[in-house]
Amino acid sequence: MDPEIFNSFFDKIYVLTLQRATDRHEKFKKELSGLNYSIFYGKDKADFDIAELKEKNIYNEALAIKHERHGHPLSPGMIGCSWSHKLIYEDIIANNFEKVMILEDDIVINQNNMKLVPQILNDLPKDWELLYFGFAKNEIAPPLGAFKKYFYHFIKIFNGINYSHKTINNLYPRKVSEHLYTSGYHDCTHAYAITLSGAKKLLQLQTPISFFPDNLLAHAATNEIIKAFITVPKIIDQEYQIGRSSHSYVNH
Repeated sequence: MDPEIFNSFFDKIYVLTLQRATDRHEKFKKELSGLNYSIFYGKDKADFDIAELKEKNIYNEALAIKHERHGHPLSPGMIGCSWSHKLIYEDIIANNFEKVMILEDDIVINQNNMKLVPQILNDLPKDWELLYFGFAKNEIAPPLGAFKKYFYHFIKIFNGINYSHKTINNLYPRKVSEHLYTSGYHDCTHAYAITLSGAKKLLQLQTPISFFPDNLLAHAATNEIIKAFITVPKIIDQEYQIGRSSHSYVNH
């Protein structure tokens, strides 16, 4: 990859990992050679007690159940991941970084698609707040996508789904330019960019912790709390997305 486009565009690039994830450290150092990044060590589920987090209102389980599509609380690993991304938002705000890239430690750069990045960044509107470089789920509207949204709107009336009507309307991405689309409701937080204003909004939503990071970004994007976009095609994958085995340090 030619890292200069990222080095020059972003004020800060974080790579989120855990101290014990040593098998991944050498991998991402090779994958990101030439990139000016800082390693950010996140919260490990082995190092905290959920009962204590509840007591201190760092984690709110009632809100987590409300926000999760099927009404489930966050597991210890999910809380650790959520907390780690939240700490990055706090660091962005503390340092007044205007444009930031956040990578997780199991990413793989799609070298063929890297050549599209300059055009994608050029097409971003000035008021963008979130950009997915990689994602999963709802990548395109399926043939029966409109019917699916009508169905979701219907069951929402009877509290059958935890999506808002606005989220349902924005479930799928819409084309802005050749390689830039508005964000739909997507999974994955392995490679995304946020602005300072985006970090402030995400931090507010995640205080106390009540969203898994994937759902936090998707909730904020589809409810139009932040102005969010995706790259088409994806620029950065996770190892599992390209068929590589990748041990998860977040056990659901």
